[in-house]
Amino acid sequence: MKHTVRSIAALAGVSRGTVSRVLNNRPDVSPEVRARVLHIIEETGYQKDERFSGSDKITIGVIVAHWQDEYFINSTLQGIRRAAREINAGKVKLEVHRMNSRSDEEYIKVCEEMLALGVRGLVLNAPDNIVIAAEIERLAEAGIAVVTYNSDLPHTRHICHVGQDLVKSGKIAAGLMARSISSKDQVLVITGNMEFRSHRVRVDGFLEHLETLGFHSDCYELAECYERYDLTYETVRHALETRPRLHGIFMGTESVKACVDALAGIRRRMTVVVNDLTPEAKHSLKKGRIDFVVEQDFTSQVYRAILILHELLVYGHRIRRPVIHVDTSIITRELL
Repeated sequence: MKHTVRSIAALAGVSRGTVSRVLNNRPDVSPEVRARVLHIIEETGYQKDERFSGSDKITIGVIVAHWQDEYFINSTLQGIRRAAREINAGKVKLEVHRMNSRSDEEYIKVCEEMLALGVRGLVLNAPDNIVIAAEIERLAEAGIAVVTYNSDLPHTRHICHVGQDLVKSGKIAAGLMARSISSKDQVLVITGNMEFRSHRVRVDGFLEHLETLGFHSDCYELAECYERYDLTYETVRHALETRPRLHGIFMGTESVKACVDALAGIRRRMTVVVNDLTPEAKHSLKKGRIDFVVEQDFTSQVYRAILILHELLVYGHRIRRPVIHVDTSIITRELL
């Protein structure tokens, strides 16, 4: 059996944070507990990842979430590279891990690996559920400063969130839609996974503002398509077939191509508003297949999250705002 920080903690009857502090020779562990943990480590033959042994650099971990659209992964990596050029390389090392899925199990596994590496800070994008919230709590107990980007977990002990003003972006999309169609028309709203706060709150902002603009709740249909091409395509086609007054689509998430493909050949007047200027959205905007893009500065989100940890851990600069919003802009065909 290959032992991990989790199994060592279980055998010692302590938290994973305590094991991490022992492994990295940090204070705040009683001599008795330290001795017990070290004894179990010796008995089990546990080997700490020694890639950074002998280094007095502060390690900041960055977990790159898994997206179907490579645009978001590439934008995240671009933000990491940008931050790497600005941090104090003599004092800080970045440890970057790309996720292969969005499963809670993989998030926990990667967080455990980060703990074993002795990270002092962690940047991540994760679903807002009780499993991940508990994991952030354990990280906080271990003294790890966590900053979330893009999708927030507001009721956890993370130190800061960097992302789009989701309510505002939803309201902007609703305002654009209301200026383009009648309040008697129907709207299809497509989101990804409502477990991600970024998906949920953006849609809430859209629907709430749409109602204040005179659209009643029976005028829209909300579909959760999990960023899948097939589900999005089928949802749009079904809505077109069953809703003759459908004249607006808000894509609050990925799979813009599926929406555009489903609309191919449709002569009905249609206004399409999407979130994020992905390559597919940019191409569709140029071709006149969608009308508006509500853009968030995705690269800046992870960039600023890393710099927040850098300033905190290297220079002791405290966090003044628990939430930092990046710019939101409206892109039309004429702006490209």
